[in-house]
Amino acid sequence: MEPKQRKCRAFPTRSVHAGKVPQMSLPGNSSHRGRETGRAFASYSFVTTAVAVITVICTCLPIEAHNLPVSTDSFGMPEDARDDIPQPRVDAADSEIPQLSTLFADRVSAIDVQTTYYGDVFGKTHGGASTKDAIRYQGLLNIELTVDLDALDALENRIPGRVYLLGQTTHGQGLSHDIVGDSLVLSDIDSGGNITQVGEFWWELQLLDENVTVRLGKQDVNTEFIYIDAAEHFVQSSFELTPSSTLPTFPQQSMAAVVLLQLNSSLQLKLGAWDALAEPGGWGVSGNDTAFLASEVEYQYALNDGRLPGTISTAAGYQTPGEFNDQPVDAIHGYAFQWEQLLFRESCPDSVSSQGLSVFAAYYPRFFGSNRPPNSIGNSASAGIVYQGLLSRRDDDEMGVGVSWAELFQGGSNREIVYEIFYRAEINSRVSLQPDLQYIISPSGIYPDAFVAGVRFLLEL
Repeated sequence: MEPKQRKCRAFPTRSVHAGKVPQMSLPGNSSHRGRETGRAFASYSFVTTAVAVITVICTCLPIEAHNLPVSTDSFGMPEDARDDIPQPRVDAADSEIPQLSTLFADRVSAIDVQTTYYGDVFGKTHGGASTKDAIRYQGLLNIELTVDLDALDALENRIPGRVYLLGQTTHGQGLSHDIVGDSLVLSDIDSGGNITQVGEFWWELQLLDENVTVRLGKQDVNTEFIYIDAAEHFVQSSFELTPSSTLPTFPQQSMAAVVLLQLNSSLQLKLGAWDALAEPGGWGVSGNDTAFLASEVEYQYALNDGRLPGTISTAAGYQTPGEFNDQPVDAIHGYAFQWEQLLFRESCPDSVSSQGLSVFAAYYPRFFGSNRPPNSIGNSASAGIVYQGLLSRRDDDEMGVGVSWAELFQGGSNREIVYEIFYRAEINSRVSLQPDLQYIISPSGIYPDAFVAGVRFLLEL
């Protein structure tokens, strides 16, 4: 059961605010103490951790020499006649060279490294928390390392499953912090303050013909839970999981145990437990005895003789009482109801092509005690449509239009609404360019409506 590939997750998601501009609820993010030291330490730690994992895997696997069979008819004579011919003496060390080469190639093929870079250039031309207009740049670099331990079975590997590490670093500055002042965070690569971290590291084991997947380690809840595939390329973070939700998603992924159960070809049950409210840029351990528990049921179906796939999912989450930014927080529980459907598929020779019109909708009710995390969001909802291959000869391009709404607790209108439209053009298999427009009504419930325009580019290195 392959983990879902997100654009940044990990991606990966999102942002922060300051002063009277509402602070996005990221633990320990108010002063960014030791930021430079943390970046250097996290960068060094990621490199040394990756090297250590590869070294352990390569050194713990035994290398054994095997006798290479010689074809009995390669010289065009009977086997008994060849037995009378003196055979040249082959040194034992020389006989191991082909085997060593094969073993090295197998090990290299079991290791996969992917590098992805996201860059956003956005400007505000109207409204928001600041009276001045601004254009800013921010970027996110993801480096993913996957070691497929099952592919090393021929080498008598003693450890089953696979290992995954995600290194992440952000730079630049977004507009949400002090220019727009929105709570939902207009870019899902906005980490608040710049960070360098090992965003995820986990070990995965598949059982019972890959119908059961167990995953242990630092993880992003939005990788498998509360995610809509059709909304993947929206820039606005509320179409995925905004960091203002205080859940263990980018940039505050945390240690977790996740179990995925494939009950049948259409039905999947997901269970997970996270260490809640962990520090961004850390190792995913909060130390505050707060946990987040999640469960989700996902049902996949298809209409029109299988040509129009759809997905319905419902999830429940519970966060135990604890502390957030040195303040007590009561228990929080919430739910997620999501639906996505391919409504129209273009006729084409490729029966698995996803060209056509998709629609999605989601509703997320949340319930708090008297002490809730500061500047958090309450109930929220989103909906949108996406068309892939709208223009002739641009089969992989996507155009999307969506709206997102959230309940807030900061005064004013106590709500925020975002409209977004984008066009994502695939330049080639490694480069894409995505113009994006957002109109934000009542940012954080207390600021004038804002208009934001920009472009995102993606490089797969």
